[in-house]
Formats: sequence, C-alpha cells, structure tokens
Amino acid sequence: MKPGWTEVSARIAAGEDEHTERKLWDAFPDKIAIAIAAFANSDGGLVILGVADDGSLVGVPGDVEDVQEKLSTLLHTGLSAPVSATLGHHVESGVAIHWIDVRRVRGPEPLRRRGRVYVRRGRASVEPSPAELQDLFNVFGFVITEE
Repeated sequence: MKPGWTEVSARIAAGEDEHTERKLWDAFPDKIAIAIAAFANSDGGLVILGVADDGSLVGVPGDVEDVQEKLSTLLHTGLSAPVSATLGHHVESGVAIHWIDVRRVRGPEPLRRRGRVYVRRGRASVEPSPAELQDLFNVFGFVITEE
C-alpha cells in the first residue's frame, strides 16, 4: 500500500531507523541511489527527500513534476537493474517533500550502485561484510563456495 502524507509525516517525526532514511536534495543522485539499493537488498524502506537531519522540512527545490521525473529515471537507470518503487510527494506552504517507497527486491542478484552492493544496517546504508555478502547472494539464489 502506498504511504500517504500522514504516514510519511509520522515517520519524519520518528526519525531514521532500519526502514526510514531522510535526505536533502543535494544528496541526489548518489546517496539517494545508495539508500534505494540498501532498502531493496534488505527489507524495503522509505527514502524521504527534503528533510534535514534534525527533522526540519527544508523541501526539494524545483518543479514537482520535474523532480518526480528525475526520481523515476533514477529508479530505472541509476542502479544495476530497474527498481520497483512507489513515488509520492506533498507540498505545504511552498515546501515540497518527496518520498520513495522501496520494496524488497529479489532478482538474479543484489542491486548495485556503481558496482557496489549496499544493505541496510540499523540507520545506515552500508556495504555488507564478506559473510553478509555471501548470505545475500545465497538469498538471491547464488551459491558461493570457498576454494
């Protein structure tokens, strides 16, 4: 189910966790793509754009439709494979907040950003340890053995 503004606003107030990431627009595209990959490779999550670390709403500059198009393009071409996600936005008092609801992805292999795999660990998007990477590939159907 697509999250609405009420749920997004509550998650902004609650802060970042293993399923919520807040980013400023200046993180586009790299840090936003990393968060998307980490959520997709883990259990899914919500990337909320236009929110400062302290939770204040600073908004995303530019035309709402242009921003949504950039996000859509990022989902389709910014990672090693297209990502299935739902986009949303809310404008209040001239401040536009955008969000990306990322579902857990299971394809032939984990998603990558610039050749690197990321997972969600607590409030951070990180590269997995070798053991975590092996487990991740096993979940995706690969079997990695030691020589």
